[in-house]
Amino acid sequence: MDMLREYTFSLEYETRVYLLSVLLGAAIGVLYDVFRALRIVFPHKNIAVAAEDVVFSFLSCSAAYVFATAFTGKLRVFTLVGMAGGFVLEHFSVGNLAMFLLSKAVKTLKGWVLMPLKKFIHKIGQKIKASFVKSHINLLKNKKNLQSP
Repeated sequence: MDMLREYTFSLEYETRVYLLSVLLGAAIGVLYDVFRALRIVFPHKNIAVAAEDVVFSFLSCSAAYVFATAFTGKLRVFTLVGMAGGFVLEHFSVGNLAMFLLSKAVKTLKGWVLMPLKKFIHKIGQKIKASFVKSHINLLKNKKNLQSP
């Protein structure tokens, strides 16, 4: 009977760990959505996309390894299956809604932060341009005055 009680506790514990691994997989899915939203709002070159993929892979693999070894002492297939299931579940259920909300939020922040910065840089550019045009006009006048006998 002790053996059955020990097995039941172990099965209960593994069920909890499995459900937590599904939750971690969903969290990794949200992290993936953040990277997707950034790619939509700020289009960038393939090298930057590759760097983001490396960062995402490192973070998600590190989280999976730490989670699996912390709860079970070693990597177990059921925890990896739970994380993959959570990721897929998040991606196909709330992932699209999360993408929509994240991209809107990032676009709004982009407008608040980058638009004033863009206007400021444009003003500076206009002043520099005016200065160069004025210098060029003065240079042409001086050249004409030097060429006149």
